[in-house]
Amino acid sequence: MLNDNAFAQMNRLRTELEKVFGADLKNCGSAQVHPKVNIWDDADSFLLEAELPGVELQDVEIFVREGDQLSLKGERKQSDVEPKAWIRNERLKGKFLRTFKLPCSVDVEAVNANMKDGLLRIRLPKAASHQPRKIEIGTGE
Repeated sequence: MLNDNAFAQMNRLRTELEKVFGADLKNCGSAQVHPKVNIWDDADSFLLEAELPGVELQDVEIFVREGDQLSLKGERKQSDVEPKAWIRNERLKGKFLRTFKLPCSVDVEAVNANMKDGLLRIRLPKAASHQPRKIEIGTGE
């Protein structure tokens, strides 16, 4: 269990780090508003998962541009509770926009997305021109 002295030491450490790095570590920029994502590919699709806890479905938009750029746009809103004094406020609110360049074009018409329990999943099938094509080998006759 932390005592008051431990909290005072942590606050002093934060203050010293802010001096060294020239940043306010309490509100260290909009990067925390942006959702964390994982992106990977399999044989026929790119897959993206984004963490969006507390973000409403109507506050999220997905765009695919030029066949190889995926944009994720949305807003993380503050809860309805308005405390008189914060003890800790780590869940930042604000608008976000993230754009990712994919290694090849995708079939825009076949992209699908779903969101459940704060996790957004997007499947982006690769364009037919980028799909591997098996070549039959002839007998040489």
